[in-house]
Order: sequence, then C-alpha cells, then structure tokens
Amino acid sequence: MNNNKQVDSKKLNRRLIETADVAVAGAGDGRISKNDAEVLLALVVNNNAFTAAERATLDYIYKNYKWTESAREWFRDQIKNWEKDFKKLIRMSAEELSMQHFSLMDVLSTEEERSARKHDLKAATAETYQDHDEIGVIVRLANGRRAEVVSNFIELEGNYVELRGGFHVPVRAIEKVEI
Repeated sequence: MNNNKQVDSKKLNRRLIETADVAVAGAGDGRISKNDAEVLLALVVNNNAFTAAERATLDYIYKNYKWTESAREWFRDQIKNWEKDFKKLIRMSAEELSMQHFSLMDVLSTEEERSARKHDLKAATAETYQDHDEIGVIVRLANGRRAEVVSNFIELEGNYVELRGGFHVPVRAIEKVEI
C-alpha cells in the first residue's frame, strides 16, 4: 500500500490523513481533541523521522481540520519542541556513523554546493595527510537527523569518504566539512 496520498497536488502522508479523518468523524464534535492530537504526534515521533511529506501533512491537517483550541495550541507547541530537538546535531564516532542508514538522494540541492563540498573534502584529505588535524564532517542520516563525526584521517575515494578505522560515508550524505 502506498504511504502517500495526493491532495491538492501535494504528496501527503496517508496514515496521518486517515488518523485525522477518523478523529473528526468520531463520536465527538467533529474537531480534533487533545487526545486525537496526541495520537497524531505519536505517529510522527515514533517514526523517528520527519519527512517532507509528514511536514506538509501536518501543515495541511493543522489548517484544514477543525481543532479544539487547547488541542491546536498543545499540538503546535509539541511539534515545535520535538522538531527543535530532532534537528540538534548528534555527535557520533566513525564506527557509530558507519552503522547508520543514509539517504539515497544527495543532501545538497545545487551543483555549486556539491562542488564546494568536493573542494572541502579534497582540502580535508590534504590537511589530514600533512598535519593529522581533526576534521569535522556533518552528515545527514536517512531519517533526517544530522550527525557530526570528527576524524584525523579523511580520504576521498570516488563517491565515498573513508574515515579513520576504515569506515566509509557516502559523499551524497555529507552536508558540510569543517576544516
């Protein structure tokens, strides 16, 4: 079954829409209550990801469904706080990072950004060869979280970066190199 549903030419999360539909069709007053909002929040938080479709779906539900005032305020605050925590940078060792999943798509959207990343990776490779300085690499994981790994050995090998210990990270997952 497809997890997405097209609404007004937007790709929305089917499960969240169906949950909101059940909430307003129930025995209550046709509004999303705080209990309903807790169920919606749990669907997002328990997935441990925050996709573009989920963001668009929550925005759609927030704007197009009737809510109790307390549920609307509570939900808005909970999502804002959870998203802020979700976006925090996680520090990982190279070994921990190697056990993660990475997006199949490049995290950078323009050719200019990708070119700058490649330049920074080449500079980081030279820096770790010469001075063995520690270099920070910021990586976006498949679930949308961001992680930082620090290594004093970085080797650019085609579509991958090798870190100290022989751990590999796909270049497409790297957001930033901190030399």
